[in-house]
Amino acid sequence: MGHSVILIVANEPSEETEAEYNEWYNEKHVPMMFRFKGMRKASRYRLAGENKECSRYLAIYEFNSKEDLEAFPKSSEFAEAVRDFDEKWKDGGFERKWGGSYELIKSWEKMDLTR
Repeated sequence: MGHSVILIVANEPSEETEAEYNEWYNEKHVPMMFRFKGMRKASRYRLAGENKECSRYLAIYEFNSKEDLEAFPKSSEFAEAVRDFDEKWKDGGFERKWGGSYELIKSWEKMDLTR
């Protein structure tokens, strides 16, 4: 297995659709994305505090390898998730702010020395 790569997506739901957006994202979208075998982890974040320059929601999808990330947009799992997204949000309700893919350079972890 290669080192991890991530896909990050920043979204901004409208105030009117925020609860529906979160339910759909957590209960339907992420499980659909997870059907792709090369996806290792999915995490969602909500902006802490108030910063109008940042998106309120961030999703990070971690893949097993760069090859898995490159295969993902060509997969049937991705196509199904896109079809569902297009149908669910065809009338609007949130804005995709930006997205990007990143390869891990190095990772650090603080060790608990009190044990």
